[in-house]
Amino acid sequence: MSAKVCYRSLRNVVFRKRPYFAHLALTNTCNLRCRFCHIWEERMPELGTEAMKRVIDRLDRMGIAMLSFTGGEPLLRCDCVTLVDYAAAKGLYTIMASNGTMPKAKYRELLASRVGQITISVDGVRGSILPYGHVAPRILDSIRYLNDNLPAGLRLMLNVTVTSHNCDQVDEIVDYCAREFPRARVWLNPVMVGRGKLRVTTETKANPDYLRRVDSPTLLTPGYFKQGAEDYYRNEVYDWGCLAGELFFDIKPNGDLWICQDLPARPPLNILDPDFQQKYRRADFSNRRQCSGCVYSCHWGTQKAFEPRNWTGMAGMWWKWATAPDEACRKTAQDHGWVAGLAHFCGSHLLHTARQWTQALIPTVSADAAAAGRTLPREVRS
Repeated sequence: MSAKVCYRSLRNVVFRKRPYFAHLALTNTCNLRCRFCHIWEERMPELGTEAMKRVIDRLDRMGIAMLSFTGGEPLLRCDCVTLVDYAAAKGLYTIMASNGTMPKAKYRELLASRVGQITISVDGVRGSILPYGHVAPRILDSIRYLNDNLPAGLRLMLNVTVTSHNCDQVDEIVDYCAREFPRARVWLNPVMVGRGKLRVTTETKANPDYLRRVDSPTLLTPGYFKQGAEDYYRNEVYDWGCLAGELFFDIKPNGDLWICQDLPARPPLNILDPDFQQKYRRADFSNRRQCSGCVYSCHWGTQKAFEPRNWTGMAGMWWKWATAPDEACRKTAQDHGWVAGLAHFCGSHLLHTARQWTQALIPTVSADAAAAGRTLPREVRS
């Protein structure tokens, strides 16, 4: 992570309500019609490339650390990777959320970009129910391509929305992903019910008992998320102290600010308005109390990460992110405890870094010696 992301993360440990995470929807257009998503139903103007860069500039000045590019399907825009690279060059941590159905050339271009994390939605590993959900061999082929070609330092997340249609397949999905895509990490999200762009009114809440039952070397399910999902399931209204609009928010394709993906700011705010900063400082985000609650991993997880009581769970999740399932330090941790495992991890990575520096220096020293030899008089060289 960049120095800017580290600094702003430390800042938010102290100042909890500073803007930290934003979704930037590049388009509402999508080639799928997923059961739990209504974003594609809303058509609105899309800002051009230069205007989107000004949006990113404004977000950076607001102090965000993490920027997630979403849609619709963001890779339907031809300037998507250009905008990702622009944000990364500013030191922001960039995330690309795709439905996994784009041509391989699009994912090849994304792998060559400066994106920090790629998130693919997959809600099953057998059958083919497109365009009404994320289940198809085409999506699995895209994930396999990303897994097999993932550069060092780039993270791949598989996001599974669990509904009544696939709750009996969770074990199968998790096992399959661990076996076939070991470089990816898996997140299980219970479907959100009610009225909203990413909610369903035709389903009941999905019982999150699978979060306690299922485990794998690549599954990310910290204890505080399991508890949050259970609290949401048990309560008709789940008040989790939401800081939507302050700590996190959404920017729509036309520049409008929504306090989250389901609720627009009231009164309306557009990030490109000349007096946006003044309006934002005076904005009232109390309409978030109209929400019945959620456990969206992007918003809920971001906010909970800054609560000290959840730092142990965050450390465990970081361990799974930073280490491979078959990495030797994981076995050390299992056999001798987490302190020994962490020491093994740090030692091996320091050794790897030292080797890289040595290999980089040797050609330079050899080249300098050769150049020095060429400049010596003939009698000295002989």
